[in-house]
Amino acid sequence: MLKKTLIKIVFLLIFFLGSSLSAKTIQYVSDDLTIPMRSGTTTAHKILKFLNSGMALEIIEFSDDKKHALVVPIDDVSKTGWVETSLLMVNKSARDQLEAANKKNHSIKEKLTEIKKQLAVSQNLNSELQNVQAQLESKIQNLQSTLTRLRENASDPIRIADENEQLKQQLASAKIKAEELTQENIILGDQNIKQWFVIGAVVSIGSLILGILLTRIRWKKKESWGGSY
Repeated sequence: MLKKTLIKIVFLLIFFLGSSLSAKTIQYVSDDLTIPMRSGTTTAHKILKFLNSGMALEIIEFSDDKKHALVVPIDDVSKTGWVETSLLMVNKSARDQLEAANKKNHSIKEKLTEIKKQLAVSQNLNSELQNVQAQLESKIQNLQSTLTRLRENASDPIRIADENEQLKQQLASAKIKAEELTQENIILGDQNIKQWFVIGAVVSIGSLILGILLTRIRWKKKESWGGSY
């Protein structure tokens, strides 16, 4: 069991060491304007290419004295050569970093300008939306006023109908009373006729009786006057 554990540990160490050895080592040409890349480690070797400042190089291996490195330009993997390690640096040059920073700053400014434009558009849109909202609120108020008037107008027919119904009932009652009064007038008229008829008859009879009485009185007077001669 212990042997298996040790074997696993050794295997893992070998794996990590192999991974670290196989990882690429990137360095950059120093701030010097150009440096030569030669076919060997001495100045007697042929210059294969001049490398500009800031160029990225992949380190393949170092010489025994660590003064030279076998490199491959990142942008031209077809060329391989030796350069002095003193002319290399791990990080980009300050000039390249400044240029990158300026580019980034310029990009940020462009984005800021674009954001300002979008903000202006958003503000204009917001202003338009506020105007639309104000118009909609005004329309809502007008609609509410119209609705109130409609409700009031709708209540009038109901009130008028109620009043008409009351008037109809009053008219019906008035007709009934008028009919009752008409009947009473008819009855009273009949009674008056009867009364006048009775009165007329009484007057006629009285006149007849009075005439008879007067006639007799006259005859008696004539007789009395005749007897005296």
